[in-house]
Amino acid sequence: MQTMELVDIEDVYPYQEGDVRMNPRDVSSKECQGYIGQLAEQFKYNKLNPGQPRVRPILYRDGGIYQIIDGECRYWAMRKLGTKRFYADVFDDLADAETARQEAAKAMVETDAKRALTPEEMSKGVQTMLALDIPDEEVAAVARIDAGKVRRARRATKAAGDAAYDMTLDRLIAIDEFAGDADAVSKLRDCPAKDWRRVYEGMVAERERKAAMAAMVDAAKAAGVEIAGDTPEGYKAARTFSAYNSEQLGSYLEGHGKGCVAVETQYGLTFVEPASDGEAVDEEAQREAQEKADFYSAFEDAERTRRAWLGERVRDVTSMRSTARLLNAKALTCREVGDFEQATGAEVESSPCPLSVAIGFQSLQRPTAFGIWNVLSGNGADYVWEGAARDTVELIEAMEMDGYEPADAELRTVRACRSVIEGGDDEQ
Repeated sequence: MQTMELVDIEDVYPYQEGDVRMNPRDVSSKECQGYIGQLAEQFKYNKLNPGQPRVRPILYRDGGIYQIIDGECRYWAMRKLGTKRFYADVFDDLADAETARQEAAKAMVETDAKRALTPEEMSKGVQTMLALDIPDEEVAAVARIDAGKVRRARRATKAAGDAAYDMTLDRLIAIDEFAGDADAVSKLRDCPAKDWRRVYEGMVAERERKAAMAAMVDAAKAAGVEIAGDTPEGYKAARTFSAYNSEQLGSYLEGHGKGCVAVETQYGLTFVEPASDGEAVDEEAQREAQEKADFYSAFEDAERTRRAWLGERVRDVTSMRSTARLLNAKALTCREVGDFEQATGAEVESSPCPLSVAIGFQSLQRPTAFGIWNVLSGNGADYVWEGAARDTVELIEAMEMDGYEPADAELRTVRACRSVIEGGDDEQ
């Protein structure tokens, strides 16, 4: 039987079977204590029942006391406030109380139709259902998400421990993606909430780079190429392939296979060849050539990373406010928009949106790796437009303000672009 009763808080206890607490959540953890503090603050503003939760706890009547089946955090929040008595749904049958608890967990998420839940609230609702051992398919139906995501969130919740309670489902799924890699899981679990996506993207990029490098090395070995750690004495660089730009590697291997030597570098695979008979190998020139090849590859990789970062966020311009404002301004000042406004007399809406960000990005001028390398190596800025230099600096700085971490090649590119701007070299 179920009744709504006003109970004395001193008669209420956390649910236990023997000496075992049945609540899977550690209410003493830092995360849970923070949540309890938030609840206590909310309960102050309950105008109907001050100091009480708006959603009644579920209790099981066990002789002369009550055991908490659902609502232990609410219970501790009321104790924090000094609440003496509160309304609760009381059950005389433990099985009925457990069923009510499961239904309450589902109801929290189902109310998303009435009040849009934040990603954190949705995640907490799903995790509550998981802690109650509600089947994945049932959780998926209630939360209106794929059952596969529920399974991944369940595994990640176990891996992340109590810290999982304040994580979004996306973050939990990212943690599960790196299951088996303890270091990666620790980084995703322990980083600040605002940084987790950047940390995740960095790990994905590194994983892809390693996979691409492994594929290149395997292809070279299969063609009979010897893989070396350093350039052998008497050899010079012939061709470098970036880990992210190896489309022509196959055709190159057709004529440079057996007997060739390749050196694995940080950014790609450099094929080296013996110097001609009587040709002295200039070690300094060889080093500079390798540095140039490495920079070209790193420059390409950095451009690819920036595009991926923007592509991930363009659907929600609020996730990159500084970058969106910059690119939106670029879009509004591009020739096509100006021609339209002049022809129609209409003023184009100036708020950032995915379309304006895309147009703004495509309107940016970009320097080439060749031009930047010339600046860095002291050969002048003749091949870098000042407008391209300004666009590059502004874009990377705006992305930094939104949490993006530039790679070394990008930092060097920014330095080169600033030197172009300071020199005012815009002759082209």
